Order: sequence, then structure tokens, then C-alpha cells
Amino acid sequence: MNRVTKAVAALAVLPAIAFAVTGTASAAPAQPASKHTGTAGCFNWSWADGTSTTTVYYHNTCNHSEQIHIWWQVSSTVERLHAPTVAAGAKGHVKEDGKVKSIDD
Repeated sequence: MNRVTKAVAALAVLPAIAFAVTGTASAAPAQPASKHTGTAGCFNWSWADGTSTTTVYYHNTCNHSEQIHIWWQVSSTVERLHAPTVAAGAKGHVKEDGKVKSIDD
């Protein structure tokens, strides 16, 4: 084979190699997790939807300690409350099974 024929033959097999490696002809783009942000009293908070657990990140922006109330929906009948007291200017996080139901101070 001459160089041109070899180059064309090599290009023809590239899609087949890509399919064999990925297992699909075209990969679907990854779906980003839904991110939630907000403010409640002295706190800025955020979390992204998880599959079995969720972590809430928070920052106390006041110049005094304050308590944040994070309610979790664990199942259709079980709710849990985490209420850490956070020092002025401090950051932290809470991880729990289930999904966040509400946040307030």
C-alpha cells in the first residue's frame, strides 16, 4: 500500500476503536448535580444533591456565635435536625443520610 492508502485505512478504523474503548458511539454529557445556595440569618450555606447522603457547607458571617438549624428528610416518616453552634466567622459542614428539607437560624 502507498502512504495515502495507509493513511485513509488508518482513519477509517478510528471510529471503530473509539467505539470499542468507550462502549458507545457517542457518550452523553455528564449531568451536573443540582447545587443549592442561600442565606439564613448569619449563615451562607450550600449543598449539592447527593444520591444517598448530602453534605451542607456553611459559614457564619456574623461577629458572634450563632446556631444554624438544618432539617433532613431521611425517609417518608423520619426527619432529623442538626443544630451546631458556630463561632463568629467560622465555617463548617454537616453530612447526613437523606436530603435537606430546610435551613434556618
